[in-house]
Amino acid sequence: MEKILTNLVQMSIYGSIAIIAVLILRKCFAKFPKKITCLFWIVPIVRLLCPLNIGMTFSLMNITGLGRNMAGDTGVSQVGPAVDVALARPLSLDAHQMTSVSDTVEKAAAFNLRTVMFCIWALGVVTMLTYLTVKAIKLHVGLKTARKVKGKAYYVSDVIETSFVLGIIRPTVYMQAGLSEKEEAYIYMHELTHIKNKDHISRLIGVLTVCLHWFNPLVWLGFIRMCSDLEMRCDEDVIDAMGSHIKKAYCMSMVEHAMERSSINRGLYAAFAGDNHNGREIKMRVNNLIKYKNVPKILAAVVIVFAICTVTVLSSKAAELKEEKDTPTVEIQVTEDGVVSTYAEPESEEEHVGKPVGDPNLTLDLTEEEALVNYGFNGMEIPDDVEYSDEGRPYSKSYDYRTNPTLKKLAEVFEKNGYTVKSYDVDYLDKEGNIKTGKELYHFTAEIGEYDVVNVSLCSKEYGDGSFNEYTEEDGVKYTEITDGSDGWHIFRIYDSKAGFIMDAEGEGVFDWKSMGLIEAARSN
Repeated sequence: MEKILTNLVQMSIYGSIAIIAVLILRKCFAKFPKKITCLFWIVPIVRLLCPLNIGMTFSLMNITGLGRNMAGDTGVSQVGPAVDVALARPLSLDAHQMTSVSDTVEKAAAFNLRTVMFCIWALGVVTMLTYLTVKAIKLHVGLKTARKVKGKAYYVSDVIETSFVLGIIRPTVYMQAGLSEKEEAYIYMHELTHIKNKDHISRLIGVLTVCLHWFNPLVWLGFIRMCSDLEMRCDEDVIDAMGSHIKKAYCMSMVEHAMERSSINRGLYAAFAGDNHNGREIKMRVNNLIKYKNVPKILAAVVIVFAICTVTVLSSKAAELKEEKDTPTVEIQVTEDGVVSTYAEPESEEEHVGKPVGDPNLTLDLTEEEALVNYGFNGMEIPDDVEYSDEGRPYSKSYDYRTNPTLKKLAEVFEKNGYTVKSYDVDYLDKEGNIKTGKELYHFTAEIGEYDVVNVSLCSKEYGDGSFNEYTEEDGVKYTEITDGSDGWHIFRIYDSKAGFIMDAEGEGVFDWKSMGLIEAARSN
C-alpha cells in the first residue's frame, strides 16, 4: 500500500511537469498543424501511467533541487537515541517503556494516515469508474433503436445529439438523423478520421489516466487539451481531404451541434461537436481552421523531435549527482604537537570540448503563402482596398478575378463546360488578429455537380515546380492524379509553367482538363 502511494505521487508529480511543458509548447507552436502537437501528449501519458523513470542531469527536479530526496524517501526521518554523556548511566525501565510507547504511537499514526489516504484515493477511483460505467450502459441501451443505413457503414439514431465513434475493438460511427447530404459527407469523414487515427483508444487511455489521478487538477486540464487537439487534427484532415471551400459550412455545423449537445455523455467518446466546455473548445477549433496551414515535413519532424525530447528530459526524475568529485580530499596527520589537517585538491580531469556543429544548410520548400506573395503576384495590379492577413496573403472586397486575362479565359472555358465559377468571400485574420472578410487575389473556384470542385490560382514558377512529388510532364505542363479506390474519389493537380497558373481539382468525377482546352485558352493571345 505504501509503495503504491509513493509510486502514484511520483508519477503524478513527473506527469504534471510533462503536462506543463506540453501546454507551453502548444502555445509556442500554436500555428502548427495539430497532427504535430498531438504527438506531444505521448510523454505525459507515459509519465502518468509508467512508474519507470530514468534519472537525467537536466531534469527539472535537478535544476530546482526539489527531487534530491524523492527517490525512495518515505518522509519519515530516523533519529538515533540521544546519549547523556554527562550522566553516563543507563536508561531506567520507566524511561525505556516511555520511549517504546512513543515510537509505537508514532508508527501507528503514520500507518493510519497512509491508510486513510489510500482509502480516499481508491474510493475516488471506484466512484469515477462506476459513474462512467453507468453512463456507458445507459448510452448503449439508448442506441438499441439505432438503424444501419443501407449501403453505408454507419448507424443513424433519433436519440443522439451529435455524431460520434463508439467501441474499442470494432469502433462504430453513430450519426444523428436529419443531416443534409453535404453535411453528412464531411461529418462522416470526421468520424472516420477519428477511427483512422485511433482516437477512440487515445481518449479511453486518457479517461483511465484521469480516473487514476483524479486528485490532480493538471491531469484534468491536460486531458481536456489533448481531446481538443484530437478534434482539431480531425478538422484539419477533413479540410485537407474535401477542400477549404467547406470551411464556413463546416464551422457552422460545429457550432450548431455543440449548442444541441448536452453534458451527459461528454468524455465517453470522440464526437464531432467535441466537449464544448461552454463554447471555448468550439471557438478554439474555428480559430484553428482559419489559421490552419501545412508546414514542410522536415520542419515538422524537427519540431516533433525537439518537443518530445524537451518534455522527456524536463519530466525525468532527478539524477544522482556525484558531488564527491568536486569535494577536496582531507588528509589528517597526528603528531606529538597535536592534530594537523592537510587538504589536497583532487586532480581535475581535462575537459575535452568538441568543435561546435554548424547549422546544416537546409533548403526548405516555400509555403504556399510565401511563394504566392513573394513571387506569384510580382508585377500584377493590386487593388486599392487590399488588406494582408497575418500570414501575408492579400485579400480585397472589391477584387474581380476577371480583370486578369489568364483567369478570365480559364473562367470562360469552365463556364462553357457547365461549371459554376465563383470567387468566395472568406474569413481571415489581419495583422492585428481581427477577423476580416474578403476575396483572395488571383484565385477563383469552379464547381460542378454535388462535390466536384476545382481551385484555380496564379502562381510563381518556384511554387509550381515545387508542388509535386511525382508527376507527368508534357509541353511545360506538370500534372498528377490520385484515385481512392475505396470510394472513387479523384484528386488532380495541374501546373502550366508557360501560362503561370495551377489547378487543384477533386471530386467524384474525372477532371478531363485536356479535352476542355484549358491550357490552350490560357496560352492564347
